[in-house]
Amino acid sequence: MKETDMRLLIIVLDMSFACIVILRQSHRHVGHEDSATFRLENIAEENCNDFVVDRMKHSSQSSILKRLQLSEKNWHEAVILRHEFMATKNNLDEFKPWGDTGFTVLWNLFAPTFDCPYMKKRIGSIGDGGKWLCGFELLEESKTTKAPCVVYSFGVNRESSFEAEILEKTNCDVFAYDMTVRRMGQQISGDGTKLRFKSVGLGVNNTHNLRTLTTLMTENGHVWIDVLKIDIEGAEFATLESWFDSYNVLPFGQLQLEIHSHRLSFPDFYNWWERLESKGLRAFSSEINLYPCISPKGCMPDLMEYSFINVHRSNTLVPSGFRPKI
Repeated sequence: MKETDMRLLIIVLDMSFACIVILRQSHRHVGHEDSATFRLENIAEENCNDFVVDRMKHSSQSSILKRLQLSEKNWHEAVILRHEFMATKNNLDEFKPWGDTGFTVLWNLFAPTFDCPYMKKRIGSIGDGGKWLCGFELLEESKTTKAPCVVYSFGVNRESSFEAEILEKTNCDVFAYDMTVRRMGQQISGDGTKLRFKSVGLGVNNTHNLRTLTTLMTENGHVWIDVLKIDIEGAEFATLESWFDSYNVLPFGQLQLEIHSHRLSFPDFYNWWERLESKGLRAFSSEINLYPCISPKGCMPDLMEYSFINVHRSNTLVPSGFRPKI
């Protein structure tokens, strides 16, 4: 248990003890111990416990909110530094993505400077296939509480360890899509009641093998996605660009996205990333994918796994009252 959590627990226990003592003491002034008084004390204790639980939740939410506001401040300062660095260039075309002044490379400009306010956990296999999630412990609680949660996964190929772990440890409904395969990977046997797979891809428009996110959410009866995972081999740029225009608020709590930077020029990538941040997405994790570089030919490290929190709408990770800088 973290030190801050331990202090919070001690405070709550002190509050609980003090609350019950004060209420019991006040009841002694009634003057006699009859059944009505006994019932009154029981009711008082129940109300006191409810009060303590409510205070504990409020304190926890307040702590999360403070951490988020500090993260937003740190993120905004990093954005300012990025702008100041780019201001030293006459234009974006002058920046060399794989070796600029001060050994700066593309990913240095877009470091994950926002912190997950809960536990950060890698879900799925080590290496290609696994993703970093924020607050997975909250999703795990749904296994017991049976609270609903929704996960969309685009691009499963033959590696489904991410989806398999979510199905095993949570109560989430998983909707998986990939137009290049006819079934999930070997980590999952059968569809089950919590998994729906469809052999279509994610796109900007509806075609014979592509669907828009809006179309799929409408088909499934969803207005919100808790976890959205995307690995669509470079089509992420046009797809997210279309969302920037079609959604006032992006309809998901967090996004796990593999970025294929070689599909865009640096100026286009830079502007795309800035629009992504302006829509409330804050990167809290990054992991470079070097698998394509393990070959005699070698390559540029242009594949990066990012994880983002959406701060433009209150959700499981972001309590009401949060104020984004942008």
